[in-house]
Amino acid sequence: MDTLAWVGIFVGGVLLAWSLWATLRANAGRRIPMLRNADVVPPGSIVTRVVGIVVFVFSALSLAGRSGVWPAVILFAGALVGLLAIA
Repeated sequence: MDTLAWVGIFVGGVLLAWSLWATLRANAGRRIPMLRNADVVPPGSIVTRVVGIVVFVFSALSLAGRSGVWPAVILFAGALVGLLAIA
């Protein structure tokens, strides 16, 4: 079961990265706001972001009891990477 959760973390991370990359590429040369949608929203990027977040968070939470602090570190690192990419 842990292997499935780690695969879920990887898949969720890939979906989030793809959504962020598509948004950054569609808004090249524009400023992307922190708490709102970008000026140009690529088709499917919001759905991909939502599915990626759900898979990523639920997979990390399913590891919470057995893997110590690593799921919390992974969630924090994922949020930090997205924040830095937008900034």
